[in-house]
Amino acid sequence: MRRLHLSARRLLLIGVIVFIVAVLAYGSSQQSTTTPANRLTTTFDFDTGHPILANAQNTPFNQTSNGITAYFSSPSDPTAFSVQSDNTTSVKLSQFSGKYLYDNNPTRDILDIKFSAEIISVKVTFATVELQGGTVSEPSDILLTAYKDNNLIGTATAFGSFSSDSYPQGILSLNPGQPFNWIRISIPAETPTTDFIVDNITVTAVSQATT
Repeated sequence: MRRLHLSARRLLLIGVIVFIVAVLAYGSSQQSTTTPANRLTTTFDFDTGHPILANAQNTPFNQTSNGITAYFSSPSDPTAFSVQSDNTTSVKLSQFSGKYLYDNNPTRDILDIKFSAEIISVKVTFATVELQGGTVSEPSDILLTAYKDNNLIGTATAFGSFSSDSYPQGILSLNPGQPFNWIRISIPAETPTTDFIVDNITVTAVSQATT
């Protein structure tokens, strides 16, 4: 009888352990599936945000979309960048839609975008202002740097592709694994071109609550 009693206790202990492991595994799976769904993704396309932007409107300005506000500015302001479209520039950019942000100056400008919420990832459609042919065999790099306040979080570079459009275009993205609240877009100093154009800045917030 004693041997049977000990076996029952062991079986009960094993059952409790299996139950705890199952509960922890289920909780982990639920967290991994629900956490991304709670994150808010929104796109700043210069067409659908608030307030409404006018063609030729210069930086600095702000845009709010889905409860997140983005503040667009440049160390070269005022008037470093402006809101433009195919109708105002006659530039053909098939990866762009509607209005976009255009570099006004022939000098090397920097674009800063600060967000009202903590961001976990960002994706930007870009074009570098350079023509195919001549001495240009490969489009220039464009650089994105992410910061949390004044702390560097991560960087990413990309270059576009030439096509039948006016300028080479591409996607610049960054997912550094840490939250950030502003980004800086620029052309590296060693590259031959100085100007760039951006559109459709898509960000994913850490949570739906803005800060």
